[in-house]
Amino acid sequence: MRFFLNSMNPATEFHETFDSCFREFFGNSNELDWELYKLDSETGSGSDDWMHFTIRNPLGGRALVFRFYPDQNKFYAILKVQVIPGEENWSLDHLFQKRNYTKLDANDIIQNGGEWIFQTLARHYFGVIISYCPRILEPDYILD
Repeated sequence: MRFFLNSMNPATEFHETFDSCFREFFGNSNELDWELYKLDSETGSGSDDWMHFTIRNPLGGRALVFRFYPDQNKFYAILKVQVIPGEENWSLDHLFQKRNYTKLDANDIIQNGGEWIFQTLARHYFGVIISYCPRILEPDYILD
């Protein structure tokens, strides 16, 4: 796979990249009252492998979810919003393009990202958020 050039485990590289890029753009998650989660698919589960990084605002009922499927070379960035009952899932690519924050989506970034694909993905999404919608996880941020 062309996007894993060092000897680090791909899941570890994914999580460390998103964690360090988060700190670079936003600082300490505790000061924001946001929570960071890192998940992986279970090995041998028979389903696709995936890597998952979540930034959650428990008080706002919102979370940013970044998921990568290495076998398919696919990446998804989603804003999850808790509503009664259940939750809504908003594609960050569609939201950003609709508001003219960027013309790029995950497929564009993967095609042009080179060897540092995780850094490119994280910096793209966090850069758009910090530039245009830093309060995206706050309950008063309007999505429509």
